[in-house]
Amino acid sequence: MTSLLTNTSALAALQTLSSLNSGLQETQGQISSGLRVETASDNAAYWSIATTMRSDSKAVSAVSDALGMASAKVDVAYAGTDSIVDVLTEFKAKLVAATEDGVDKAKVQDELKQLNLQAESIVASSSFNGVNWLTTNAPTHLMVTDDLTASVMSSFVRSDGGSVKVETESVNLKLSSMLNTGGGGILQKELGGVGDIGGFRGTNINSDAHQGHENHNFTGPATFGSADYIDFDLVVDAGDYSAGETFTALRIDKSVIDAALGTNDGKIRNASDMRKVLNQVFSDNGVPATANETRFSGSLTAASFEIASLETSGHPGSSIDITGVASDFGGVYPSGFGLGLENAPLANHDNMYPEAHMTFGRSFTVSEEASITFDVQVGPSPMQTYTIDRATVDAALGTSDGYVGNATDLATIIAFASAGSNLVVVPSGDTITFSADRSIYPEAGNHAARVSVGNVQSDPPWTLEFDLDEVDVTGSAFGVDEYLTGVEYMLKRSIESASTLGSLQSRIEGQTLFASKLMDSLDSGIGRLVDADMEQESSRLAAQQTQQQLAIQALSIANSAPSGIISLFR
Repeated sequence: MTSLLTNTSALAALQTLSSLNSGLQETQGQISSGLRVETASDNAAYWSIATTMRSDSKAVSAVSDALGMASAKVDVAYAGTDSIVDVLTEFKAKLVAATEDGVDKAKVQDELKQLNLQAESIVASSSFNGVNWLTTNAPTHLMVTDDLTASVMSSFVRSDGGSVKVETESVNLKLSSMLNTGGGGILQKELGGVGDIGGFRGTNINSDAHQGHENHNFTGPATFGSADYIDFDLVVDAGDYSAGETFTALRIDKSVIDAALGTNDGKIRNASDMRKVLNQVFSDNGVPATANETRFSGSLTAASFEIASLETSGHPGSSIDITGVASDFGGVYPSGFGLGLENAPLANHDNMYPEAHMTFGRSFTVSEEASITFDVQVGPSPMQTYTIDRATVDAALGTSDGYVGNATDLATIIAFASAGSNLVVVPSGDTITFSADRSIYPEAGNHAARVSVGNVQSDPPWTLEFDLDEVDVTGSAFGVDEYLTGVEYMLKRSIESASTLGSLQSRIEGQTLFASKLMDSLDSGIGRLVDADMEQESSRLAAQQTQQQLAIQALSIANSAPSGIISLFR
């Protein structure tokens, strides 16, 4: 049916042309923008995902920039620490040289001073953008300071639930600081050091004593006739706590000599004979003594003779003394001649009490972080362990700084700490003497109470006690060996710090590489969702343009159809 009022063909052609123009416009837009999904109306789900991922990609890009900043900080800190390792290595070599005989220590000290200034310069210069990880400004010592944490950004993370967070890598500057305002850097002393505890460290002493004895020079030989004799008195085991036992009118005559020596000529030829004769006298008279002692002479055949207490008298003393020597040789020998008994002893050990000694060394301070323990045993009492800490020092000395300046201080502290052990601690100059309380243990000699003091330990066992800039091989504060040990400790800590920084360097480099790959992956993923396929869209554009031309021709034909009808009425 053909109508003059309604051209249905034209309407259909126009509708087709409009649809083709819309598709062509969409294709042209995708080609010009390069996006298949440009707005939310194109594909709401894909547009939302892509927009979120673009935001995340920018965040990861910011993290990558921050990682570059962090890498620069770590690189500078590592370079500084590595240079400090070189300086300390050279410092150690100079200290080794200072131990050689004949080395001019003053010149070595000049070199050490310059090395220290170099170390300080390196620390001050190891700064990036105002950040220096080798120097800290904590007002307190780092050993009693909370962690000084510096953070570097490491990653941006979106969880499965959609939440986001920025992850960081923490660095404890206490482990990298070379110099700190309040002390405690790698090149500075530590807290809690007590050095050799004034010479007390390493003490492991056991006192000893033996029976009272004395040594006399033999002044014979002599021949005794039947009327000749030597009389003498003997006091055994007298002392501060007892009168001992006295034996009077002990006699040496021909009969005693012949009995002791198995002879009949009454002659004492040498010191060895004299010992035998004296033993005969002691035995005949029940005297708790012996002439077989050799502690001074070293031999029974020496030119001198010794007598000693057997310590069987029951008295607490351990001594032996000759008195009241009288003799009668019918004018053959000088009056009072006694073969050496009449003379003062060449050497005399009476009433020996066990004592042990130590020499005080360098002064020290017991800080609140330090403690000292030591073992004491007196007589039959069990071994006991005692502790010296800051409170002990201050209580013993009536101070508040924990400082121990001399032998008297240390002796007072040891006695205070070991109260109740019956240990007596007496200072004299730089010497400290340990002994048992004689009012509790009055026995002398072999029966005396032994004293053991030892196993001296400290907590911490060892600490660095000087700054690098305090090293002075020309002074007496520390020995070169002690400086060498301390610098070796600084070197070890510096190497550990460099190792930690090197590990962090590697971690940041790896994270930087990952961030770059992550941004590439995000961009690629976004492209898969919203980017247009230009080859496909180009082919589609060509097809749509052809369809548009055909649709235009079809519309033209449809519009010309009524003209044919009109011609029928002409």
